[in-house]
Amino acid sequence: MTYSSAFTAISAGLALVLLAQGAAAGVTEGALLSKPVSFGNGGGGPSGVQNIDDMVIIHRDGFKGAKRVAISVFNVAFPNENQQSAKTKTSNSFGIYSAIGTAMKETITQSKSMNQHTTLEGVDAQTRQRIADAAYNDFVAQLTAAGYEVVSTDDLAKLTPEYTTWTAAPNFSDGRFGTYVAPDGRKLYWLMGDQSKRDMSSQMDKEMSMFRVLDRTQAVTRSPYLAHDGKIGIIAVTLVVDYGTYKNTGDTKKYNSKMEVSYTPGVTAQGGTHIDSATLAEYWGPDSGGFPAVAFLAAPLTSDVPFANIGDNAAKDGDSQPIVHADPAAFEKAAAEVTQAANAKLIATMAAAR
Repeated sequence: MTYSSAFTAISAGLALVLLAQGAAAGVTEGALLSKPVSFGNGGGGPSGVQNIDDMVIIHRDGFKGAKRVAISVFNVAFPNENQQSAKTKTSNSFGIYSAIGTAMKETITQSKSMNQHTTLEGVDAQTRQRIADAAYNDFVAQLTAAGYEVVSTDDLAKLTPEYTTWTAAPNFSDGRFGTYVAPDGRKLYWLMGDQSKRDMSSQMDKEMSMFRVLDRTQAVTRSPYLAHDGKIGIIAVTLVVDYGTYKNTGDTKKYNSKMEVSYTPGVTAQGGTHIDSATLAEYWGPDSGGFPAVAFLAAPLTSDVPFANIGDNAAKDGDSQPIVHADPAAFEKAAAEVTQAANAKLIATMAAAR
C-alpha cells in the first residue's frame, strides 16, 4: 500500500508516521470515489470542504488545539446487502426525407438497465462484536500514541452528567449501512443520516442524499454541549466494514453508452464522498459553536485476506445476485487490518490539523 506525502506540508511528519503504523500489510487502497473538491473558505469555517490526499475534511480548522478528548459515539457498521444499478435512457433525432422529398425527423429512444444485488452470509453477531471491540481499543491506542489525552467513558459521564441521559438505540440496530454495533461497555447512538435509507441506484440518488444534513440526531446536537460544559474535545466515529467494493455507471443519457455494474469481494473500510460519507470522525472543541470538524475516507481500504466463497444466483435479463458466503474467522482477521488502517488515517488527519 502506498500513501503520498501530502500531509507533510501541514504536519511535521506525524501524519505519515501514524499512517505507516496503521497501514496493515495486505491492505490495498482503492480509487477516490469522487473528484477532489474544495469550496467554502478552504476548511477554515463550518462550510469549508477540502481534499487532502485520500481524505476529505470539512471545517479543518476545527481540529486545532485538540489535546484532551473523549469519545461520545463509536459505531461499527456492517452492510448485509447492497443493491446497485446502472440505467440509460437516451434519444437521438435523425433527419430523413420522404419519397416525395418532404423533410421529416425521426426520434429513436433507447432505454436499458442493469441491476445487481449482493448479500453477505456467515458473519455472526459475536464476530461483529469482537470486531467492534478491537476497532475501538485500537482507536483509543492510536489516539494516545498521537499525543491525545483520552478521557474514559465513565469520566466523560462525570464531567458531563448529561451524557448519561442520552437515549441509546439497541445494539445491532439496522441503519443506513446495515447492522450497527457499539463496542462492549458503550451504547449505540445515531449520527447524522444513520437512520436514512441508502440508495446506490444512481448518481442522482447519491446527490439527493445531501438532505441528510437536516437529520439532527441527539448525538449531533448535544455533543458540542458536552465539549463546552466539560471543557473537552468530543469525538464521534463511524467505521463501515463492508464485504467488497462496487462500481456502476449510474444514470446516463449518452446514446449507445456502455453500462457497468460490478462487485469486487474483499473486507473493506468503506470510503465515500462529502455528500455520501461512510467511514468518518467528527470533532467538536469546547468553543465549536456547534459545528464539527469532520474527516472521512474518500477511498476504500480493502484487505487482501481471502474471506469468502462467492455464489451467483442469476436473475432475469442479465442481472446478478451474488451470495457472499464468508468464513467468520477470515472476515474478522481482515476487518482488523482495515479498521486499524482506517483509524490511522482518521487520526492522522485530525492530528495534522491540530
